Amino acid sequence: MFFAGLDVSEILRLIFMRYPALLCALLFSAYSHYVAAQWLQTTGVAPLAGQSSADARQQAINDALTQALQYSGLSLSSVQTLSQGVLTQDSIRIQSQGQVQQIHVLEEQQQDGLLSVTLQLDIRAGADAQQCQQSGLRNHFALTRAGFANPQQARDGQIFDIPQAFSKQLFALMSQAELNVRPTPYFKEALDVAPFFSQQYDYDEQLIDYVGNASNSQFVLLSHITDVSLGQQLNSDYAFWADDSFARFFNVEFILFDALSFEKIWQQAYHTQAPWDFDKTALVDVHSGIFWQSQYGRSVSALSQQVMYDLNQALQCLPSKGQIKHIEDQQVIINLGKDNGLTLGQELTLAHNNQAVTYAGKRLPRQVTTLYRVEITQLYQHSAVASNVSKRPLQNIQLNDLVLVNP
Repeated sequence: MFFAGLDVSEILRLIFMRYPALLCALLFSAYSHYVAAQWLQTTGVAPLAGQSSADARQQAINDALTQALQYSGLSLSSVQTLSQGVLTQDSIRIQSQGQVQQIHVLEEQQQDGLLSVTLQLDIRAGADAQQCQQSGLRNHFALTRAGFANPQQARDGQIFDIPQAFSKQLFALMSQAELNVRPTPYFKEALDVAPFFSQQYDYDEQLIDYVGNASNSQFVLLSHITDVSLGQQLNSDYAFWADDSFARFFNVEFILFDALSFEKIWQQAYHTQAPWDFDKTALVDVHSGIFWQSQYGRSVSALSQQVMYDLNQALQCLPSKGQIKHIEDQQVIINLGKDNGLTLGQELTLAHNNQAVTYAGKRLPRQVTTLYRVEITQLYQHSAVASNVSKRPLQNIQLNDLVLVNP
């Protein structure tokens, strides 16, 4: 199949005509370093066992597009889900800083129980394409266990452990992807995240500080599952020979904080629904492959993939900062290392973290950059030793002062 000279919305419309069970409509925003055309060819695969050919094809195409996104530096900015093959919105709207000029579906084949689909894409960067100054650096964030707004909704299927299962699934997805951000798991305890999502927005900043320090992360990601209820019956009551089939919702909200300044960096809500493949009285293990390969589980996985790319886009161009954790003579030990993309001999800038406190007890960010420069002399995976290279000795530098990565 060849789509030459068509805009992105027409391309995706034709793909859906060819593949009516395709799960996602993708909206591309290009952050390519190339002004000229860039051809990408990727092959996505999916197992045939346990699912229909249409579902396997859907999964294979999604896998191929995901690889293209990761390799080219494109960001997935929106996903429109399908409900039984029908778009939940009336139209597909494309907003892009670049253009997908052409798409080839080169090949589709079945072999050894796998279905593979090979795509070729022609991508051109737009005039407004942006590049991060901090190429090669990676920000870390703490991925906490999701909260649960309405646990009583979990009675159908006894899926009370869905918050932890969803958080672990998102962590596994992001850990395997080649992204500019790195998740650090923080699942050992359930956090009271409800105040962070309330209209009063009356939360305790000490929780952000605590999780950031415990996970050695610059950012903290909180989430709150707001709806896992069953929806309307999908099959007709007249079909008395068939088991009742219901749709089930999955709604979740995310909020991301900078653990050093306590600023809210990003907030987004996500919604999806899919047929619930299990009997209403069944005991469903949300940690099992059976659950994640069900229609509902795959729908939640698609939502997780959307979260992954949105979060990567929100974090990838933010400046990397660390903290001083030890001071000895003219050396400091910082909580950034190889995993953040630092290198031996790299110079860093020191800054004071002088936060102001309001009358209500809220801390406001205030950073005072100094003239001190330090050079990395010993480098470890999650820490580094840096020596003073300034002409004056380190003075007034304290524990938990900031280390700024020079672009």
